[in-house]
Amino acid sequence: MADDRFGRKRATAAWCLYDFANSSYTTLIVTVAFAVYFRQVVVDAADNRADQLWGLANFAAMLLVAVASPILGALADYSGRRKLLLILTTLLSVAATAALYTAGPGDIAWAMLLFVLATACFEAGYVFYNAFLPDVSTPETVGRVSGWGWGIGYVGGLLCILVCKPLLDQPLSGPDGVAAYQSSFLIVAAWYLVFSLPAFLWLRESPPQGAVRSWFEYASAGFRRVRHTLTHVRRYRETAKYILASLLFTDGITTVVSFAGIYATTTIGFSNREMVFLFLLLNVVALPGSLAAGYLADRAGARRTIILTLVLWVAVVIAAASATGKPMFWAMACGAALGMGSTQAVGRSFMSQISPASRQSEFFGFYVLSGKFASMFGPLLFGSVSLWSGSQRLAVLSILPLFLGGLGLMFWIDDRKAMEDAGR
Repeated sequence: MADDRFGRKRATAAWCLYDFANSSYTTLIVTVAFAVYFRQVVVDAADNRADQLWGLANFAAMLLVAVASPILGALADYSGRRKLLLILTTLLSVAATAALYTAGPGDIAWAMLLFVLATACFEAGYVFYNAFLPDVSTPETVGRVSGWGWGIGYVGGLLCILVCKPLLDQPLSGPDGVAAYQSSFLIVAAWYLVFSLPAFLWLRESPPQGAVRSWFEYASAGFRRVRHTLTHVRRYRETAKYILASLLFTDGITTVVSFAGIYATTTIGFSNREMVFLFLLLNVVALPGSLAAGYLADRAGARRTIILTLVLWVAVVIAAASATGKPMFWAMACGAALGMGSTQAVGRSFMSQISPASRQSEFFGFYVLSGKFASMFGPLLFGSVSLWSGSQRLAVLSILPLFLGGLGLMFWIDDRKAMEDAGR
């Protein structure tokens, strides 16, 4: 019994460390370093197509994930190879991240291809990672464990920024600055790989649910299970409502993450050094926010907690669009940091609570599908509005309906019935 408790604690720690590992990617590649490098160096800061091209790259990555997620989730459930698939997608993402080092000025297609591959594999890995949540927690602790995962992830992002800070402090106007930013991409890849190793070693693989022998048969079984879930989706109507709500507000969050660094430097006038300090602060703020939200969800309920975070997001978007100077933007960004950690941490635990136990990976596949299918359009919308109007402020306002729609749907969900339908 003692060994089993130790094994669970070790697996829980390894699960949280995986968030510590891959948060380096979202923080430095998607938001702080590569996003700005892509706009200022790869495309050229003076080229007004930059926002739209960045939106297109995010669109393509999310399209790949949206198509593959339900199948990968069902495949993981049926084959009992969640951990193997987590390892494979992680290694592919790490390799593509390291290869970003080779993308220089004018290498637009190559940079977009590598970013799409790295991001698609990063997001696909979350299908398998999230499905381990019930294994490393209990029904009473699922909210706080999810919150700890997000919180430790923000610590990982914070520390990785600190490690890369001397490189990111250099201006991108000269070859030394370009080389410094490129070197930061290698550091992110190494960080991502090294801190993922405990998850590779200590997460426990689930037993297979079928006696099939080949990957083709696994894929066929995956398609059948997805079709079965679609056919019987009425049985889980409350869960379907939540997936739809998540589709909307996750799109909004993804857009904020994708364009935060670009908006701060282009519209608000942040220098590269100020932007690094900004995201250092945001990771510090996001940590207690995600932890507090996890505990609040366990006490007050996940649905109510998500509603509170979405109200905060509505205020954040309005403040971002109307910010006239750096002080107001700093305050707004702290609100976004609180919302980012809390909404995603509680949303993940809520999905775990309202998914049938035997189909965790499959339902998380649909959960990721909804978020990533929607996330194709938010960054593309932002980039297109920015290009057509010439105003990033209007582009920010274009994502407000996403949070309002998600908030309205959350009021419509009966969380008790959702748990009953899922057999909880």
